[in-house]
Amino acid sequence: MNVVAVVSAVGGAGRTTLCGALAVLLARRRRQVVALELDGRNHLGTYLGLDALPGRGLAHALLDPRSAWHAHTFRSADGVLFVPYGTLAGDQISACEAKLAALPYWLQGVLADIDVDRDGVVLLDTERYPSQQAEQAIRCAHLVLCVTPPDPASAVSLAAVLAHLRRPGTAFYIVVNRVNPAHPMHGDVLALLRARVGEAALLPQRMHLDEAVPDAFARGAWVFDDAPQSQMSHDLHGLANWLDAWLVKRTQGDCHGA
Repeated sequence: MNVVAVVSAVGGAGRTTLCGALAVLLARRRRQVVALELDGRNHLGTYLGLDALPGRGLAHALLDPRSAWHAHTFRSADGVLFVPYGTLAGDQISACEAKLAALPYWLQGVLADIDVDRDGVVLLDTERYPSQQAEQAIRCAHLVLCVTPPDPASAVSLAAVLAHLRRPGTAFYIVVNRVNPAHPMHGDVLALLRARVGEAALLPQRMHLDEAVPDAFARGAWVFDDAPQSQMSHDLHGLANWLDAWLVKRTQGDCHGA
C-alpha cells in the first residue's frame, strides 16, 4: 500500500480539490484508490459525489472506539473508496485534537484496517499544517504533496514550516496551484520557492488558473470531463501521470525520499 498525504500551509490552497481529482484520475487508471479525509470541513466527499456532508466517520471512531467508521464509507462512481472524517460539534473538535495529540500513531492503526493491494494508494486530505491531523498524515506517508498558491503570504507560511514538512525517508514535493504566467508576481514567487526548497522538490507540473474550473464545478462535473481541452484538464492529467509513475517506481523499489 502506498500512502500519499496532500497538505498545505495555508487555507484555500486547493488541497482538497487536487486530492479529489487525483483520486478519480488514478482510479480511472485502474488503481485501487482510497481517499481518506482528515479535515473537519468535510468537503472531499462532495467532490467525490456525496450530496450532503457526511455525518459520522473517523472522528467519531476516535472519540468512541465502539463507533465503527467502516459503516460510513462510500464508493464513488469511479470506484474510489471514500472514508469521511465526520461532522463534529465545537466541544467534539477540541476533544479530537486532544485525542490525536495523546495518540500520535492512531492513524497508522486506521490505515492497517484498510485492505489495499500493493499497487493501491491511500490519499490523505488533511487540515492545513500545523495541525494534529496533518502531523499524523505526514508521519504515515510515503509521499507528501504540499499544495501552495503562488503568492508571497503563502510562500512565507510554507517557508516557516518547511523543515517540519520534510521528513527523512519520506518523499516531498511542492505543487504550485493557480499559476497565472502573465502575472509577474507569480514568477517572482516561483523563483523564491526554487531558491528555498530546491528545483528538485518543486514539481514542474504547475496547476494554472483556469476559468473552466469554477464553470465545471457549477455544473457538478470535473474539469477534465466538462472541459477536456482546457489548461487545467491538461495540468491535472499531467500531475496524475507523474504520481502514477512515482507509484510504479516505489512499488518496484526505485523510489526514495526527497
